[in-house]
Amino acid sequence: MSGRYRGTVVEDFTDAAVARLVDADRAGFWRTSANAPDELVDRLADRIAASPPAKPRRYEMPPDLRSARVELLLGADTDRALAHLTRLAQTFESVRLMCGARGVWAPADGPAVRRYTSEARTIVTARSADRRLETFAEPGTVFEDPRGLGCALPLTVPLLVSDALLPPAVRGGGHPFVMSFCSECDADEELRGDYGWRLGRFEEERDESCPGYPPDDEPQRLRLRLAPAGERRWDDVGQFGGRPEWLQAYPQWPGCCGRPMWFVGQLRTGEFGGVGGSIYGFRCECGYAAQPRQIT
Repeated sequence: MSGRYRGTVVEDFTDAAVARLVDADRAGFWRTSANAPDELVDRLADRIAASPPAKPRRYEMPPDLRSARVELLLGADTDRALAHLTRLAQTFESVRLMCGARGVWAPADGPAVRRYTSEARTIVTARSADRRLETFAEPGTVFEDPRGLGCALPLTVPLLVSDALLPPAVRGGGHPFVMSFCSECDADEELRGDYGWRLGRFEEERDESCPGYPPDDEPQRLRLRLAPAGERRWDDVGQFGGRPEWLQAYPQWPGCCGRPMWFVGQLRTGEFGGVGGSIYGFRCECGYAAQPRQIT
């Protein structure tokens, strides 16, 4: 039941309405409140203040009503909601931690801040490529040692996002998305722990277990562009900006320097010849980059 706010469904965020939303879509119910009007956001925040969650939501379990209300306030994604989250996160530790899982940084001595751009754009195939979206960049020009964590075959860089598209605070070298194309261990590489790197060097310790087997076929060389905000198309291959569309019920928003990292975008790896799933790009002002992945 994801989508923009629908007053006939949410019904002032009553307990009964919230329970129905959770039952209908445990993973995406919180997005239903997007752009809810200030009056309803105010009442939702008042309910959270009167009955805050005792602890952060555990995403392997259905949310209780208290944590579900916090998720809906995060889903509203309005300036009014952000102001309420500032106050609630400074009062209740459980709310602060739930903010971080959805990309909202709530410092102890300042206003809550989005760590993502509000509007997402769709990455689509095109006749004429956007030069800011370089596909299949040479991995050796991005990483000092482009091998995977457990494979001798160099990783592939299906997309290198130009600095021009990144928020000013996290520019520097563009943002590469990486994946394995080894015909033997690609699934293992995709399912390993998060990739993290700084200044062209991976942070994780290598544990090479595969000599590397080149893929049977060359991947399709896609030409890409950004579609207008919110546009959904049959030929989309990912998303730039906005908040992640997680394939699984739980978010994997990495943190660095005591705050959530900036979300860059996500790619569907199957569209680039890899194992089906999605990879998610994040960056920090300190220069650290991370890439969680989820596979259905």
